[in-house]
Amino acid sequence: METQFMASIAVGLMVTAVLFLPLLIWQYRRWGRFDGLRLLWTAAGFVYAAAIVAFTVFPLPAFSADFCASRRSALVLDPLRFPRELIELIQTKGLLSASSDWLIWELVLNIVLFVPFGVLARRVLEWPRIAVFIAAVGASLLIESTQYTGNWGFAPCPYRFADPTDLATNTCGALIGIGLERIAPRILSTKTHLESQKESARPITRARRLFGMVLDSWYLLIVAVLSGLGASLLYVLTQGGPGASLTPAQLLVLEHWIFTGAWLGSIAFIVSSALIGNGASYGQRTVYLSPRPLNDRRWRLLLRALVVQGAIVTGFYLGYLTLFLGLLWAVVAVVSLAATPRGISCMLAGCEIGDSRTSNALPLLPRRQGGRSSHSKR
Repeated sequence: METQFMASIAVGLMVTAVLFLPLLIWQYRRWGRFDGLRLLWTAAGFVYAAAIVAFTVFPLPAFSADFCASRRSALVLDPLRFPRELIELIQTKGLLSASSDWLIWELVLNIVLFVPFGVLARRVLEWPRIAVFIAAVGASLLIESTQYTGNWGFAPCPYRFADPTDLATNTCGALIGIGLERIAPRILSTKTHLESQKESARPITRARRLFGMVLDSWYLLIVAVLSGLGASLLYVLTQGGPGASLTPAQLLVLEHWIFTGAWLGSIAFIVSSALIGNGASYGQRTVYLSPRPLNDRRWRLLLRALVVQGAIVTGFYLGYLTLFLGLLWAVVAVVSLAATPRGISCMLAGCEIGDSRTSNALPLLPRRQGGRSSHSKR
């Protein structure tokens, strides 16, 4: 059981790590902000889902012909089995000794296993109580069906019993979770509250700028991979089609096409962000950031896009020496946030960073002239 518990935590955290950026994007597009508490609750949900799977499927027994022959009947249809066995256990061992028997612990664990179901479905998903109850019954039925069918036929034979008693205890646990959610203090913002604040401008923090940069890197990686694949497909089609074998010389040319396609696609992606709309990068748009160029010059936005992102992408393309320089420049761009949330790109291009949800929001660090803010009346 300890192994299953630790594996559930590991799997849940890995799923959270893999889905962190998609969850971040979803939060910003849904509520206009990052909510760390909701992310923690979501991670708890992933851990819990992994625990449900782990305790339903594992541990696997040593399957053999004799073992499978003894497990042909995997369905227990006697609803009085548990009360009868409990009475027999108490009569045989006594009440105190019976409390430590696995029969009791099985009942308790089946209840406890579904308590988080009620809490998470009510507190995070905000489902109506009747919907949580129906979902709990459905989830328990799915577990029992999985055990009855031997993991839906993936196991050589059923190795656990499906028992209606488990259905009752699981549902009871979910009802306890619903009750606990009702009396527990609310430390998580409701969806209604978050949606009401979606269009409100928020402070430009370093973490928010860093989120935008991480998203830009992720978007660029996707674009580079897709552009490289597109270029490789185009080259292969010009050399006789997918079934044609390529010579070593052609393979070298193909490699060049892939890198060139990835670079061109990335540069086009970077430039398009500067020429469309408010000129923010696509990562900045995701987190509602908007660069504001000095004197409203569009070329400054293009320079802002190229001076860091364009330079790094080009450095990666040109060779090993420039690859190192590109990585070094990326580190400088990240470290520059410690000095100012404007970042190195806006400092070099001459622009400020504001919240894109209002045209009246002041930049975080207004430029000063003669000791007075550039937003002062002249």
